[in-house]
Amino acid sequence: MKFSEMSTDQAADFLCEITPMVASIATDEELLGELRKAIDPKKAANRAEMLALGAEKITKIIPILLKKRKADIFGILGALNGVDADTIARQNIFTTMKQLKEIVKDKELLDFFKSCADSEGSE
Repeated sequence: MKFSEMSTDQAADFLCEITPMVASIATDEELLGELRKAIDPKKAANRAEMLALGAEKITKIIPILLKKRKADIFGILGALNGVDADTIARQNIFTTMKQLKEIVKDKELLDFFKSCADSEGSE
């Protein structure tokens, strides 16, 4: 379910459930260190090299998320899809990938967390 499709009551329950997991991911020092290392477009001579640099960054971020924060990722997916994290762990990988894509494309959900992060930084 998309964030924008939830009732206020559903959204409140969802946010209460996932906030500790999101905080755990967002404060992971190893992950933050990798995210801070920006891809320098000046290092890439062409689009192919830029894609290669992006792929290199992804190969460092994905293991952090899937080894250290897998329970948090599965918990968030479960909360969004009305199932528990164990169900997410057992489901077909393509179903999980589709659910991850839906979260990444859920503009309202991403905007909500971005606005929270922005307001925290301005205090």
